[in-house]
Amino acid sequence: MRFRGLRSLCVILALLMPGAALSTAAEPRPGDGRNQLVVSPQGPTDGGDFGPHTPGTKTSGIQEALNHAKVNRRDVYIVGGGFPAAFEGGVAYRLDETLHVPWMQQFRLDGGEYQVHYTPLEGDAVVIDSQMNCRLKFGLIVNAKSDGAVVRIGPTSKGPDGFCCCVASTFEFNGMVGAGDVWGKSSDQQSTGLILDSSAGGISGNKIFVNEINGCRRGIYVMQGCGNNTIEAQWIHLTNLAFQVGDAHGPNASGNRIIAGISGDIPKTTGLQVFGHHNTLIVDVFSADPGRGLVFEAPAHGNLVMSSNLAGGVSNHAQKPTNRIITASSLGRDVQTPPPPASGTDVVNCHPFPVEVRILKLGKVSQWIETDPEGKAQAFEGPLTAGQTFTLNPGDRVRFTCQEAPVWHWKGLF
Repeated sequence: MRFRGLRSLCVILALLMPGAALSTAAEPRPGDGRNQLVVSPQGPTDGGDFGPHTPGTKTSGIQEALNHAKVNRRDVYIVGGGFPAAFEGGVAYRLDETLHVPWMQQFRLDGGEYQVHYTPLEGDAVVIDSQMNCRLKFGLIVNAKSDGAVVRIGPTSKGPDGFCCCVASTFEFNGMVGAGDVWGKSSDQQSTGLILDSSAGGISGNKIFVNEINGCRRGIYVMQGCGNNTIEAQWIHLTNLAFQVGDAHGPNASGNRIIAGISGDIPKTTGLQVFGHHNTLIVDVFSADPGRGLVFEAPAHGNLVMSSNLAGGVSNHAQKPTNRIITASSLGRDVQTPPPPASGTDVVNCHPFPVEVRILKLGKVSQWIETDPEGKAQAFEGPLTAGQTFTLNPGDRVRFTCQEAPVWHWKGLF
């Protein structure tokens, strides 16, 4: 493909448009006066502005294109092309060092479907610095040998407004492949697919979409300082831990909307591990180890999980029991019923879902009190009745004043 011919056609069409300005002055390369730089499979020898034949490049010309675009206020387009045979012959760009997307504002990176292969034995394949109101679209990124990240979105630079952040931007990836086994023959994978690294600057108000993550030890890791992002991963598979929200030392990853389809497909897999709070998760987990479909760790609270499939089940270690699960599969009467409390003692609903409490035997109760997680209490004077029911939401507690404790049964509500 000769990209200069395509440019000439565009110029001719532009001149034929009504009101078009006529000019015979030649514009200097790269860009030929366009607002978009082209990275092409054999650029610049095939007519693209940059590519693998860019002098001195270690990134197939992509880094040079990004640097030029920043200085000259251009967008960038990376040419793609599909496989002529199964897993063979598609357009691929080699990275012999980490590709850094510099601080940008009002910038667009676009392109076809291509592969990027990161070859070093360590480090991250692609690192994205601060972005503001940008749109970045990548193809398939492969971290072939390193245990680092396939992609790290990690703002470290301050822009003209003095902020270090990724904000109000859109990121799209056709796929991320780690250095693990992509055929499912090993249970010990390598690499992290996507890290939202807010250790040096906030990441908020962004939309992030990944079509597939494969062959990683950890699929997506959302750090503390990430909030109000929409993060969607269509398929995370052959990965030991698909999605991690926060961690023990930085649990305050909050306010994110997470949508994910997860299938471990190998032993030693966890669907979601949640340390953060007040996130909304719409997830389907199709395979995971027992008790590892969804794990609420000790700091997790106020998260809402909606799911039609939670293979592996739930482990709930939350110290503040205010996480909530809504699922199409009910535990119903399989919910563990605690023993009735002694007079003046609270029993808390520590489950991440409401429970229906049904009174089977009355006991001798003169008063009972329900208290919500914020400490707001409602007292009821008088005895219980046979068959009476009441609902305890996650974190609610109940206390009886009684000479003889009642007998009850708990049923999960989803």
